[in-house]
Amino acid sequence: MAGGADCQFGFVSETTPGTALTVTKFLPIVSEKIQRNPNYIDTKTLSARRVLRITRPGAAEIGGPVRLELANTTLATLLRHMFGTIATTGAGPFTHTASPGDLTGKAMTMQVGRPDSTGVVRAFTYAGCKIKNWKIAAQIGEIANLDLDIVGMTETTATALATAAYDATWSPFTFVEGSVTVAGSPVTTVRSVELSSDNKIQKTRVRMGSANSKEPLENGVRAILGTIATDFDALTNYNLCVNATQTALVLTFSNGTQSLTITMNVLFVGETPTVDSADLLDQPLPYRVISGTSDAAGITAVLINSESSSA
Repeated sequence: MAGGADCQFGFVSETTPGTALTVTKFLPIVSEKIQRNPNYIDTKTLSARRVLRITRPGAAEIGGPVRLELANTTLATLLRHMFGTIATTGAGPFTHTASPGDLTGKAMTMQVGRPDSTGVVRAFTYAGCKIKNWKIAAQIGEIANLDLDIVGMTETTATALATAAYDATWSPFTFVEGSVTVAGSPVTTVRSVELSSDNKIQKTRVRMGSANSKEPLENGVRAILGTIATDFDALTNYNLCVNATQTALVLTFSNGTQSLTITMNVLFVGETPTVDSADLLDQPLPYRVISGTSDAAGITAVLINSESSSA
């Protein structure tokens, strides 16, 4: 087959950011667009010429989006690089508890296998990859998605394609397996939910003497926010917005054996429900993650599954 169905996506945590390792973990993907975007430097000299005299290569930007389905396994390592801090306990099932932490020194090698028109899967290997932004989203009638926006340091096509081995228990969470509670009470009329984080990672960190980026670093306070779309049931949740009440928001995906539970302290910044048709009214509930005490008190993700390590 010469089409995208033969693609593969693998990753592994690096010991030293930018020093590539052989990828060992693999996930099916919905789509990807990790690219090397070259930059060129044009001469500005004048010499009685009507066309550009010379251009020189500059520093390339490495990065782009990857869309995955949010699944029960091969997720702990990604959580480590999404959040920064993770601790693993238990002995099968294992409990991985992630919270915001320093991303310095944490990077991944990623490899994308892209089939060419002859049916050969060409390996594109990216070192020094960090998760610049991420988003978890679910809506009725759909499988939950995990979107990652990657920024990297280098690209090469000289590394051999790794042999992909997928976890046989891999299964994505659906909207049926999702649930939301606000202030400890289930919200049973959720139509869709989103949670995203801008990790404030520099897109490139190029310095004199090299065409490659140094390790991209955090460069600001993370913006962790989202929105819930529900039916307009009563004034309870709307009053949380009006009164600027900080409250607990819990987003859970569970198939009965494995689960991902994200507990947040949020400020709803939401909107007034309005009438624009004869349809049932929506209650939009946009929110921001906030904490006056600790990062972990703002947001913590607990993954329970069969993975023994988040390394």
